[in-house]
Amino acid sequence: MYGFELEGGFTFYKYRDFDGTESLTEGHLKWFWDVMERAGQIPVVFYDGSVECFEDFKRLVDLKDQHFFFGFKNEKPSVLFWLNGFSQYSCFVHFAVMPDFFGKEALRIGKGALRHLLTVRDVSGRYILDCVKGLTPVTNPLACRIAEKSGFTKVGILPQSAYLAAEDKSVDAVIFCAVRNS
Repeated sequence: MYGFELEGGFTFYKYRDFDGTESLTEGHLKWFWDVMERAGQIPVVFYDGSVECFEDFKRLVDLKDQHFFFGFKNEKPSVLFWLNGFSQYSCFVHFAVMPDFFGKEALRIGKGALRHLLTVRDVSGRYILDCVKGLTPVTNPLACRIAEKSGFTKVGILPQSAYLAAEDKSVDAVIFCAVRNS
């Protein structure tokens, strides 16, 4: 089971291990889903409308090109993030912080997870990632501020590149980047 810890008592588990075995149960996924649903986070986290129900979420988590990590603190769901869009030493990251961990805890999670992603090495000692990117709708200024405070650099604005399914419109999105050697 692949996992890691962050300062402040957060423990993360990768949903699907490198050998394909699942480290967490469907019950864990449902637990996170229920927390996000009760808080009204589903249309914010999955703003493109691709995930509207638990079955959609489970299908996304099960895709081989999606690498989900689930974080707990004091045995409570605290955050989930996933990686996709891999290219040589680079990927996209997506975060969803659970409501009980907004504020300073969210910033601690963002900084720690980003630091982990940019310092993790493979079995031969090589860094796995050199660049982590994120795309956030400009209509979510809190997420944009947390991204920058967590160590991402705002690279620019991509016009009309985030589709907000709930409003049936495309909005500008901020592209963020964090580089290991910066």
